[in-house]
Amino acid sequence: MATSYNTRLNTRISPHLGKLSFKNLLNYSPNLMLWGGASAIGLFVFVEGWPLFQQTFFSKIPVVGKHWEHAKPEES
Repeated sequence: MATSYNTRLNTRISPHLGKLSFKNLLNYSPNLMLWGGASAIGLFVFVEGWPLFQQTFFSKIPVVGKHWEHAKPEES
């Protein structure tokens, strides 16, 4: 009974990772963009009340940035 053993490493180049291939990624891209945009908007809603984000990001928005600018009271 002669058994032949494979001594070489058997490798193949595969253009996908599991079920994720370039074609599937292109098919899912509108969905991924929608969820990514919704996540970014949700994050902005969550940090809207933080003063650091108000001064750094929100007050610099061209049209609606004045909503987050705070008027400093004049010292007498």
